[in-house]
Amino acid sequence: MKNGNKRLILHGFLMLVVITKAMDCRPQQAARDNIEGTWKGTSLCQVKPSPCHDENAVYHISKTSNGKNYSIQMNKIVNGAEEEMGASDAVYDETKHTLTTITEDRQGRAGVWFFKIDGNQMHGTLTIEGKTLYRIIEVKKAD
Repeated sequence: MKNGNKRLILHGFLMLVVITKAMDCRPQQAARDNIEGTWKGTSLCQVKPSPCHDENAVYHISKTSNGKNYSIQMNKIVNGAEEEMGASDAVYDETKHTLTTITEDRQGRAGVWFFKIDGNQMHGTLTIEGKTLYRIIEVKKAD
């Protein structure tokens, strides 16, 4: 085989490696970028009777200043208007496509909010005191 042919084959192989690597990165980056925006859906109470009520939820999600985590402004719809419930910073796991944040309720109980991102949908839960499933959240990307 001539040196020119060897170079051509090597060049082709290297280009294939570069293209394959670039393609592997795109889905993860697209999933990460798809998190920011407004999400709307339901937040359904799992503990009855309790002060918890089923709600129409609106979550506004943006990257934090460090660019690694996300800020979630959690709102609910009351009489047709958004009412703020609270904000929290969430950790994003790129390999699992999940967001996790911890909050504290009025009684001082820790609550773990866990969201699985699936394209333009997020499936979430709120578990309080590490054991009680308090809410099931189903939201879709609105923008």
